[in-house]
Amino acid sequence: MHYRLLLGLIFFLGFATGTPAFASSSKLVGSKLAFEHYTITIPFKVILPVIALDIITGEESTVDELVVIGEDESNQTWLAIYVFHEKTHNFILLDKMVLPDEYFAFDVSEDSEGLYFLAKNKVVSLAYNDHFKKDDSLQTGLYLQHKQEVNSIYLINKSNFITKKDFIQDINNDGLDDIILPDFEQTNLWISLKDTQTYIQQHLVINTQAELNLGGVNFQPITLFYADFNLDKRQDIAWISKGKINYFSQTEEGTFSEQQKQIFLEENIYGLNWWQLRESDGESLDQSNLTHRVVEEIKDINGDGLVDVIVRFTQSSGVLDRANDYEFYMGYINQNKEFEFPKTANTVIKAEGTLTGLKIVDVNEDNKFEVLLSSFELSVSNIIGALLSGGIDQNVLLFALNDDNSYEDDALISKEVELNFSLTSGQSGQPIVLLSDINGDKLQDLILSSGEKKLSIFLGQNTSRLFNRKASKHKILLPKNGKLFEHHDLNHDGKEDFIMRYGRLDDESMANKVTILMVK
Repeated sequence: MHYRLLLGLIFFLGFATGTPAFASSSKLVGSKLAFEHYTITIPFKVILPVIALDIITGEESTVDELVVIGEDESNQTWLAIYVFHEKTHNFILLDKMVLPDEYFAFDVSEDSEGLYFLAKNKVVSLAYNDHFKKDDSLQTGLYLQHKQEVNSIYLINKSNFITKKDFIQDINNDGLDDIILPDFEQTNLWISLKDTQTYIQQHLVINTQAELNLGGVNFQPITLFYADFNLDKRQDIAWISKGKINYFSQTEEGTFSEQQKQIFLEENIYGLNWWQLRESDGESLDQSNLTHRVVEEIKDINGDGLVDVIVRFTQSSGVLDRANDYEFYMGYINQNKEFEFPKTANTVIKAEGTLTGLKIVDVNEDNKFEVLLSSFELSVSNIIGALLSGGIDQNVLLFALNDDNSYEDDALISKEVELNFSLTSGQSGQPIVLLSDINGDKLQDLILSSGEKKLSIFLGQNTSRLFNRKASKHKILLPKNGKLFEHHDLNHDGKEDFIMRYGRLDDESMANKVTILMVK
């Protein structure tokens, strides 16, 4: 799409309206990396993650657009899209629109080319039509394009906030976005048909988790897993019940079989977290003597072409005495040429303190996945110290598979970050802990926050240590909540860029600011 005239006009108006993006260049100390630093002033408070999308295909820019969602002083929800203007080398406002309150959830396609919104009975996608393009469409600028009528457990007519939900998936791996939503006694699928704008609808007998409590019944979507369980090279849909993986296999047509199949696990492995279970008196489980196993992920971590099951094992003798270990059950082919999992874990990750924040990433592209975890000590003395200082130390640990497909007892990497919180607002922040390839060498780099104004970056290296010992430092005002710090390759150069917004823990003046660090 040719939109040179449009961008030129918007750029001129941008100076008049006072919402430009300012760019400055900065270098990382001790490395050859450099960033272009942009700050965008949004005409409303930003309330959701900034979404990078390739929504406008044109010749003038190779940089993805930025979709920003927020609310104004009247609590009206707005959606704005910013584009990168090559000649002036900054981000400028392209268009904005009111987002109706019937949309309560959003999701982004796996290829980052589609942004979808969910209402009670429909799914729409964000679209853009150039004002200067002459065609038969009545829509100009930003608009919401109807995709499909749907039904689910989400019987919400309108909402005062929007949340992220996983309802868009490429379920059958054909490169098209499909829709999947939980219903009360089934799971509803709408599978995209190639070369058309229509869907095939299916209903799979996967029930929603219904929890009886003293005030009524809560309905929660059950966690779904997508992997090949019958070794036919097609992705299946699975969920966990006690001691079993239940799945529907994919057919040659890209739909799913109506016949449920099972693979057995150790009998005390659950699909629910311990706090989702109830005793016979309706109360939560007793934490004074608690052991519980729950499936966290299903993924091929050792590169043998067979998926493995990652289980979080919780053992507690009290609220302040809890340990989380991670157990890995490696899938294999038995003597009967059937796919199964062992009843005991092949390898286990343990560490001092409570482990959390599981991330499984192939750091050096050897098809063997490393595990990144955070660990902190939960004790009375630490809680008192945290109350006095407003923060608590947290260790970042990285474990790697050895030649025997076992994780070593000691972490390969151990770094310290700080978790902050505010007694005034009751909000807790999170440190930035991220693995991302920021220099385009196909190796993951370790990015950690160091205080509130510095990033520590350990560049990946192709050695047994995986990362440089010495960190590069970059000064920038970081969000106190690390969840607001995200990464995306904006200009498709193989180098991940950083996008950050600011929340309640940050200065109020930053509520309408978005910062971008684009790798040169």
